[in-house]
Amino acid sequence: MLPVTSFLSCTEPIDQLDCFSTRQKHHAKTYVTGLVAASNKTVQGISTHVLPAKSERALNKFLTEYDWDEDQLNNERLALLQQANDTKWTSDGVVIIDDTFTHKTGEQIPNAGKFYDHTVPGYIWGQNLIYAIYADEKTTYPLAFRLYEKDAKRRVELALELVDECLERGVPADTYLFDITYCSEEFVTELEAAGKEWVSAVKSDARVTYGGERIRVDALAKRIDTVPRTVNGETYHIWTQKRDVSRLGEVKLLITKKDSSDEDEEPSVKYIVSNKIDAPASHLIQLYAMRWRVETFFRDTKQDLGFGDCELRHAAGASRHWHLLMLAYSLLKLGTAHSALGTILARATSLRSEIKRSFRESVENLLSWALTTPSRSTDELMQEIEGIFV
Repeated sequence: MLPVTSFLSCTEPIDQLDCFSTRQKHHAKTYVTGLVAASNKTVQGISTHVLPAKSERALNKFLTEYDWDEDQLNNERLALLQQANDTKWTSDGVVIIDDTFTHKTGEQIPNAGKFYDHTVPGYIWGQNLIYAIYADEKTTYPLAFRLYEKDAKRRVELALELVDECLERGVPADTYLFDITYCSEEFVTELEAAGKEWVSAVKSDARVTYGGERIRVDALAKRIDTVPRTVNGETYHIWTQKRDVSRLGEVKLLITKKDSSDEDEEPSVKYIVSNKIDAPASHLIQLYAMRWRVETFFRDTKQDLGFGDCELRHAAGASRHWHLLMLAYSLLKLGTAHSALGTILARATSLRSEIKRSFRESVENLLSWALTTPSRSTDELMQEIEGIFV
């Protein structure tokens, strides 16, 4: 791993934040730079590879002891995003509610437990975080999160807290998207009371009234005739009607089978419900497809920003790690990184593109650092960075 000799330019907006003192801004830039550019994204790894870091102890204290407010950081982070047209939220955007897991081994990790992870699939030891994500045609970024604790609040209760927080912050998105975990009478009632529309998947064993009977939706799927529709170049076989579903009341029920490019693979069947009664099926499919944005966020932050790399056994420190990760993600989305020619980069369609550009910038900084110290020999320069190769 090459040493990171100076802060990445994407960290410059941190100077505008009032939640940090001058000294704390230095640590925040260190941590964000490390999350983006260091290969080892633990406190120890960041303090070793990011040369402007004061020390591992100082960075630990920044996460666990220093006095700064996470809520204020989140408010100021979201305010920064509203200053750019490409990241400013609108009523046409959506809020996605979903959860993910960190995979851990130590039992002393804050609120770690045994969870079933369908992406494995199987049981894992880790932490379960629930996120609210904003998405529209131009951008995607996190709004807030909650850490699930067993024997405390239920996931639906934490999701409702996230909805309340979005409303209090003034997030104008009219539509909320979520999956089976949160598709309940309790959750949709609160959304509708707030005047919000919603789209969700529903379990295959959810009960629906049809032909005077109360049957499962997967049984209904075998009785009905679907109509082929093309949505965004994909072929779907669709059936949709207003129906009374489980405890959701009268909703728009959409049964859709998507053709697979593999002839031997069974068509993917989805059971989608929404309070957007008058919306065409194509609109509901396009909206539900936007849920993929949250999967992209989880993938990018786990692979590239150290989502699960925090090894702190301090609950407040772990929470601050995730808040600073949201800051790093948002700063990359703002597109403030500069190319080697000093020109502002065009908006990237994926976070991976911004990560690559930031790595390129860190290499440029390293070369510049080496070239501007002609008074020192190669051996002297190597002594300064030898800790990186230990």
